[in-house]
Amino acid sequence: MNTSSAKLLFPALFIVAFLTTIVSVESADYMKRFRFYLHDDFRVENATVWPVAHSDLTNVLPSQFGLTLVTDTPITATADKDSEYFGQMQGLVQYSDKKKSVITVCVNAVFSGGKYNGSSLSLVGKNALGDEKREMSVVAGTGAFRFARGYIISRTISLSEDQNHAVYEYDATLLLPLFPAEDN
Repeated sequence: MNTSSAKLLFPALFIVAFLTTIVSVESADYMKRFRFYLHDDFRVENATVWPVAHSDLTNVLPSQFGLTLVTDTPITATADKDSEYFGQMQGLVQYSDKKKSVITVCVNAVFSGGKYNGSSLSLVGKNALGDEKREMSVVAGTGAFRFARGYIISRTISLSEDQNHAVYEYDATLLLPLFPAEDN
């Protein structure tokens, strides 16, 4: 390699290294973990989950296949329903397996209290109610969770004997942009 080529190569490599650093810093993500709790109530006077549709098989199969519910369930800081209020889990839940109690969720965790006030997370996925731990996808977010992606591990903390009240733990692991987009 002659000296004139070497003189051109060094600045070119420097520019490429500099631009690569800018691109990697701009696309850097960080991981955030936090936990919250849901309090489902099926009792008429305190209902947070309501049936809105069913299939011809809903009452025939033990899995409740085809039952569709809407939810507006309180989110709290701990498993105690009187702990700090964070917001509501709102959306659709459908029993979607003919053999087992499996629901497909399409819900939003809407935070209206605590440090995430005004933010939300969108969850989609399968929730096999009989499994000890269930994993669902976090596909989007707003506010503090803008551009969020990740997953939630859910588990049942308690279920009343009559199955009319349940408490679920949601352990969220999120990837968030280091440099979130600015509001326009």
